Amino acid sequence: MKKHFFLIMSFLIGMTLNAQNLQSRLLKVSPENVAAFEAAAAKKTKMYNSKDGQPTYLTFKILTGPDAQHYVRMQTATNISEFDKIDVEGDENWQKTTGSLHTSEGNNILRANDSASYTPVNSPRVNHRRVLIYKIKAGMGDDFWRYRTRLVKALESAKWPKSVITLNCISGCDGDWVQVRYHHENFEDEYETIENAFPGVIKKYNELFGNDSYEQDNQRMRMSVEENRTRHLQLLPALSSPWK
Repeated sequence: MKKHFFLIMSFLIGMTLNAQNLQSRLLKVSPENVAAFEAAAAKKTKMYNSKDGQPTYLTFKILTGPDAQHYVRMQTATNISEFDKIDVEGDENWQKTTGSLHTSEGNNILRANDSASYTPVNSPRVNHRRVLIYKIKAGMGDDFWRYRTRLVKALESAKWPKSVITLNCISGCDGDWVQVRYHHENFEDEYETIENAFPGVIKKYNELFGNDSYEQDNQRMRMSVEENRTRHLQLLPALSSPWK
């Protein structure tokens, strides 16, 4: 598995924390196969991943980074034991209809970190993700998680308008990898929200935890990681299970 595979996981899409676990893989599709692949994946998802009792999947297009224009497909589960169940008919259909149109790389399992995630009441379902990807240095977790968990409290106090979901990689990753996914409508919404709303989050952070605490904690967090990257993803609703 390529080292950068986890870096483009996309994971959590507009998915809520009800689906605590995600099994994710990278799907590479040549440009000439994109239309056929998306049509086949959409049809398979509608047939085998849209009804109660069927496995649920989310599909993202990667917008930036070394795997831009390829895809991430993620099976979601409330309990990790659900990954034991094999959907024989659905898997056979997938291989028959898309098998020659893509190559699959890697297999990671991620789990939502409730204490470092934030979902406002009536949070809108949006398809754009800004994904911050970190590899925490050995023994430096306290500094990393102090900032991430305190930031959740500041987001809540400032009434940040959209979800921020944090995921830990629990299997398939080399090291202590974490993803933080900010939900937005599009790039314009991302820019305007950060410009207009994030200063209020910093203000609330300092009110809650002391003067200059945001700058100090953020700096310690940055020093606690050996890799720090940003990727953008777009959820493809037609290739994903419907919202529950």
